[in-house]
Amino acid sequence: MLKTLAAVAAVAAALLSTGTASAAEVPPGCASAKQIGTTGYVQYQGKTIASVKQFAGCGKNWPYTWVWDSYASGRNYRVSNWIAEIKGDEEIPHGGAQGVRNKQEVWGAPANTIKSCTRAVTSVTTTGDNYVSAWTDLRC
Repeated sequence: MLKTLAAVAAVAAALLSTGTASAAEVPPGCASAKQIGTTGYVQYQGKTIASVKQFAGCGKNWPYTWVWDSYASGRNYRVSNWIAEIKGDEEIPHGGAQGVRNKQEVWGAPANTIKSCTRAVTSVTTTGDNYVSAWTDLRC
């Protein structure tokens, strides 16, 4: 039992040190929601600084952004995210969160787009007002 606990603690410590571990990924008010599609990764100065995911459940889609520990610590930044509904050549933003300052975990407001082709999009405005973004794959 002690060996098992030590192994679990070692894995958790390794994940935290790489900046990839996050809080429980459950949208507010919809514990049954699950991630759909791929995870997108925000790159800045050759490093991954954040990830974006799309969740579906309770008849809605949610955008989720996690700013990695390695970037979030001691920096000023803003996060925006949204669900992009794709109709032909048009991308229509829905829900989301806009300009959230220095928050590591950002759940955007849900979008009533569950029956549409969608992707989650996030942007991070870094120190110096550099704007970088990423998105998930398209889910129909």
